[in-house]
Amino acid sequence: MMSKKVFLCGIGGSGMSALARYFLSENYDVFGSDKGNSSITKQLEKEGVTFFSEQKSENITENNFDLFIYTEAIFKNTNEESQTHPEFDAAQKQKIDTKKYFEMIGEISKNYYTIAVSGSHGKSSTASMLATILRDTGKEVISIVGANIHDWDGKNFMKANEGASEGMPTKKYFVVEACEYRDSFLNIEPNSIIVTNTDPDHLDYFKTEENYFASFKKFLTKLPQFGSFISFLQGENIMKILPENFHPRKYGAEDSIDEVPTLQVLGTFQKLNAACAIEGAKALKISEKDAIASLEKYKGLARRFDIVANVQNITVINDYAHHPTSLKMAIHSAREYVKINKLKKLWVIFQPHQYSRTRTFQDEFISVFKEADEVLIPNIFESRDIKDDISKFDIQEFVSKIEADMTHVEKKRSNIWGQGPKKRGQVFYKKQARYTNGFAKTLEILDDYAYDGDVVLVIGAGDVHKISEAFITSKND
Repeated sequence: MMSKKVFLCGIGGSGMSALARYFLSENYDVFGSDKGNSSITKQLEKEGVTFFSEQKSENITENNFDLFIYTEAIFKNTNEESQTHPEFDAAQKQKIDTKKYFEMIGEISKNYYTIAVSGSHGKSSTASMLATILRDTGKEVISIVGANIHDWDGKNFMKANEGASEGMPTKKYFVVEACEYRDSFLNIEPNSIIVTNTDPDHLDYFKTEENYFASFKKFLTKLPQFGSFISFLQGENIMKILPENFHPRKYGAEDSIDEVPTLQVLGTFQKLNAACAIEGAKALKISEKDAIASLEKYKGLARRFDIVANVQNITVINDYAHHPTSLKMAIHSAREYVKINKLKKLWVIFQPHQYSRTRTFQDEFISVFKEADEVLIPNIFESRDIKDDISKFDIQEFVSKIEADMTHVEKKRSNIWGQGPKKRGQVFYKKQARYTNGFAKTLEILDDYAYDGDVVLVIGAGDVHKISEAFITSKND
């Protein structure tokens, strides 16, 4: 019997690349396209995907596909009203079974006992922690998350212990990151839901906080009568998302916060994620002892407070935070790292993600940099932004306000940071925030002024990690 053939349009995205790996694990012939090559697409080709770097109708018409899956991001630069795209249009004409990414996730969820991990931040970490616990305790499990996991050979998909649930269909688990944007998680059929936190986000879509909470409430109503709900039940916003007459088995992550072991992953927020994962494991009748033993070995996610290098005694950390709450936690964790290791100066290179998000949460963003010494903002990463969002935002004014908040209290500091390009005597050290208008100037400042014993935190959900890569390369040359 011939293998089934699937085409993934927009395969270079984090979710779509994980889905590609799922289909490879199910012995499909996997094809896909994106706008140009990337490190993700090159890796997928090594794993067996046939990749097209140009998106055109011939990619579809010259093959006989059973399934066409796409991400809505493919319509970004086309006529959104008519939703035209050469591959999408060709798939429609050929009457190929067509599904959006989250519709496909929903189809997969019907065949497993599905644990959906949702929340404003911490989804990838919590989902991968729980899936790793299931793997380490011998359970049959697959998992799809939006980040590469060090414990999963650096991939964002994991399949383990195949066949272990033979004859026990309810013991075949699917742990999936469930995103609220565009109500996407409503496609999933969950047996268990973990909500890590509910700080309103994606207000470009939801418009109001009430709509944001209402979406979670709708998602929770999808839990079956004997499903499990895991969250911090004393959380500030938790009552805003609980439906009326909501009576699943409830597990409070507060109960496990003191049981979280010393983790290999850094960041105070990871303790909260681990507490949710332990409670999620308990809901599946896994002992606390076994969950803790797995978490002690867990190495974490790429770009989640990820120490990527120490070059010339400068520590470089990548993080994905793009919401004010997670950004504040990451900067606090970096400051703690500086203190504990008796290091010197904390640089924060932050690339805001979306003009609309930055405008909506402008005051919150301005207030989170107090623990940084130097802040460099190269640009804002455009994603789903309209011209109005961009034209109405003054990035220079935004950065000036960040500096004013950072420097509210000045202290006289001696020249403990060594020297930049010119030797400095004792100075009044002034914290500062600068808009660098691009990666080149950012790198120039880091090359000149980041010094032995400093920590450089590169943070954002866009392509800002390229700065850390370039900085590491320049220091190694």
